Amino acid sequence: MKTRQLNGLALTIALSLSACGGGGGGGGDGDGDGDGDGDGAGFSGLALPPPASPAPVAPAPAPDDLTVAVTTEGKVAGNAGADTVSFLGIPYAQPPVGALRWAPPQPPAAHAATLQAKVFGNACPQAPGAVSSPIAEDCLFLNVWKPAGTRPGDKLPVVFYIHGGAFTLGSGEMGPSPLASRGVVVVSLNYRLGALGYLANKALRAANKDSSLGNFAVMDQLAALGWVQKNIAAFGGDAGNVTLWGTSAGATQSFSLLQSPKAKGLFQRAVMQSGGAAEYSNPGMDTSLAVGDTAVQNLGCSGAADVVACLRALPVSALLAQGGLKWRPTIDAQVLTQVPARAFVTGNFNQVPVMIGGVHDEGSLFVDTKLSAAYYPLYLRGLAPAGYDTTAIEAAYPIGNYAVPAQGIARAMGDAMYACGNSARRDALAAWVPVYGWEMTDPQLSFPTSPTAFFYGTAHGMDSYYLTGTVDALPTYPYFDPGSATPDAATTAQRKALSAQMVAYLLNFAKNGDPNGDGRHITTHWPRSMGPSGRALMEFTYPAVKTSSNAFEQTHKCDTLWGPDVFPPLY
Repeated sequence: MKTRQLNGLALTIALSLSACGGGGGGGGDGDGDGDGDGDGAGFSGLALPPPASPAPVAPAPAPDDLTVAVTTEGKVAGNAGADTVSFLGIPYAQPPVGALRWAPPQPPAAHAATLQAKVFGNACPQAPGAVSSPIAEDCLFLNVWKPAGTRPGDKLPVVFYIHGGAFTLGSGEMGPSPLASRGVVVVSLNYRLGALGYLANKALRAANKDSSLGNFAVMDQLAALGWVQKNIAAFGGDAGNVTLWGTSAGATQSFSLLQSPKAKGLFQRAVMQSGGAAEYSNPGMDTSLAVGDTAVQNLGCSGAADVVACLRALPVSALLAQGGLKWRPTIDAQVLTQVPARAFVTGNFNQVPVMIGGVHDEGSLFVDTKLSAAYYPLYLRGLAPAGYDTTAIEAAYPIGNYAVPAQGIARAMGDAMYACGNSARRDALAAWVPVYGWEMTDPQLSFPTSPTAFFYGTAHGMDSYYLTGTVDALPTYPYFDPGSATPDAATTAQRKALSAQMVAYLLNFAKNGDPNGDGRHITTHWPRSMGPSGRALMEFTYPAVKTSSNAFEQTHKCDTLWGPDVFPPLY
């Protein structure tokens, strides 16, 4: 399975594409194609455990077969590898079909026979080509990888991964499974995508009777986290030591879960990689309803006597045709009660330690590389709301500074939608919880000598290869610049050394909420970000990692152009 898992990792990077949920941006590229983007007691009948009460523990499996785990639904049998044991395609909810299409996820059915958890379950409906698994609406499956030899009750740290993919693509096969050989239990999941995951509609809201609106994907994630609370001990994981990790659109939803009262107690720390949590990333009900109404009208159900029945009778192919609309988690006063960016300022969130970061060239995936000079100012202006004076923005990115116009737009988009959004989130959260910020830069990719053509640089999501110790596969990344496809031996060695350090920091954080651990296995102390007065940041680069303070904000123009004190609260 290793080859397939690495291919999935590459896909998770490739799928961190246009509109992956980084920062969003009302204007973005002008047409929307280039944007980055309770109480824990349960929700909508899902019966998640209250945080104050111990989670139900699955009965212990047979002691001699570590490829079998006993969950609350029944036994599951996995695959034994050299370093890990994988359990693939485990249902964490009932199939969301028929009357359960656009309904909150319901608990999975019990099974008397041992479930053969040896292949990935169906991926949720999406355009073809992004995943290798079959695609079907019956798709609410998760995957678990544990270190070989791990026994029930070993209480290893758990890494719970939410994949990216523009809220419309991807699956749990993209999980960071290589980390399971490093002493943690890894969980990934499928969640509903596109219209099936985010459609906001008043008739559906009334039918579901739970007051939620359009947040089916987020509720899927909550259900999977609830399943982990009840079952992960059977795989040797610690339900009280769960690290949430999201990439791109997965990071946006991790920020959302950080705010959601229904996620309280379901994770103890969080890693947000190249995501966003601002106004545009989490629309209000009116905005989401407008998108939903457009879709319902396009689907021919707006005039139906029974809108819900009409929608639930539609073929999946018709729903996929609505993929061009903006699908996002909604601030519905039920699952999400406040825009995360605002909640982080006031302390209205699940207060756990966080890591927040990304890469130097976040915007390079989201531009037309053949953009003509004539359209350059229009694209820059499109990053701001209508009527906003963009004189300073246009002056900050003069077209003459770049080999091709697209490079300048990529720089501006990355600064606005990702870098400065992450900086603002770190500033706000640091008043309440430990915050560790990072930026990864591959100097060979980000700073080519005298470029004459467009280059992707250290592109969106590329740090996933480093964070999982799979840099050998880096040349398979679709946005790895061709001129750098065969690096010299010294560069390869430095990349591997950087990756080893990044993995060590991540695993330390997953174990105890501090990437420094006990300090014995790191080369550079990672300082906490203390907010605007002390913006410490870890700069992951080679030949050596280093720390800085406020240099990130200066490089990406956060204090002069894009930050919350100088720009509308868009990103």
